[in-house]
Amino acid sequence: MLAGYDYRELGKLLRARLEEDGRGWRVCASDIGVSASDLSRICNGQSVSAPKVIAVCDWLKLSFRAFYLPPRSRAASGNGCAMFHGTSTETGSLRDA
Repeated sequence: MLAGYDYRELGKLLRARLEEDGRGWRVCASDIGVSASDLSRICNGQSVSAPKVIAVCDWLKLSFRAFYLPPRSRAASGNGCAMFHGTSTETGSLRDA
């Protein structure tokens, strides 16, 4: 599974904050540094560019990483290819040397 971003959850929080603010989307968008269309896209769970996400998250006082969805490893997804987590790639022991 590839990395993703939870625009739906960000959109829910953004919509609630915009409604709470009460100044209107265009005014808030201007303060944030994005367009009202960008706010609409995010509130509808659609993607926008990373700088716009960061600007919105800064305005919300949230880390943009809070909505990051890391890729699942192949082992976790059932493809059977586990990552190596050992401390050495050597096959022999030091006593054999």
